[in-house]
Amino acid sequence: MMILFVLGLWPAAGSALDHDNLDPNRPIGMEDAYAIPKGEIGVEGGVRFNDRREGRTRVTFQPQIIYGAFDNAQIEIQGDLFTEPDTLVGANKSGDLHLGLLYNFNTETIDLPALALRVETDLPTGVNSKGVDTQVTGILTRSFGRLRAHLNAGYTVLGSPQARERPGAYRAVAAVSYPLGYPMSFRDTFIASIYTRQSDQRGQRNHTGVELGIRHQLTSRLVADAGIGTEFVGPSDRAALLGTVGLSVGF
Repeated sequence: MMILFVLGLWPAAGSALDHDNLDPNRPIGMEDAYAIPKGEIGVEGGVRFNDRREGRTRVTFQPQIIYGAFDNAQIEIQGDLFTEPDTLVGANKSGDLHLGLLYNFNTETIDLPALALRVETDLPTGVNSKGVDTQVTGILTRSFGRLRAHLNAGYTVLGSPQARERPGAYRAVAAVSYPLGYPMSFRDTFIASIYTRQSDQRGQRNHTGVELGIRHQLTSRLVADAGIGTEFVGPSDRAALLGTVGLSVGF
């Protein structure tokens, strides 16, 4: 059963969430180049399942707080919780404290796409976690009429790789998003992506797959999302089916 994990914060008058502002894992593993407005707080939570081709289905609870700390910049606090935490390999361990900063350098113009940089740190507060892991991601967003195209490219460095874990790994995502029902209504955004990332352990093939998602504006402060995907290339335990449901609340 999917459970929405939502944290509570005090409200700030006049704020709202935008279903067309795409954050990582809400509902698929990509994002756009825009930060939330200065002073806005977003509390996001979701449940993600990974039905692997080998091994048991893994479920992840994903609570997150996003704060528009400055103009064109947001800071994030997150701490994913996994089932079977002792079996995890790679940078993201169950219970690690995740801190992130997203900075948007420019809004889109006729000549230039929107460009952002994300810097993230995972502190070893989780199960079997050692060392401080860091990740840097470049993000591009470009509009073609109502269709928006997105590119994400990042690299993760493990502070203390264990056993056969890679000391570093890259990830790349190409995606498109489109407002459904426009111009009659503007409450839904559809997203599709294709991605590849290096495996967590040396000597294995890249995880390569596709994801589809939708974000629905319930109220000015409430956005629901859902996604689904699969990996068609990768190690023996790659995902046969991925899925996410979540909720975002603005304050």
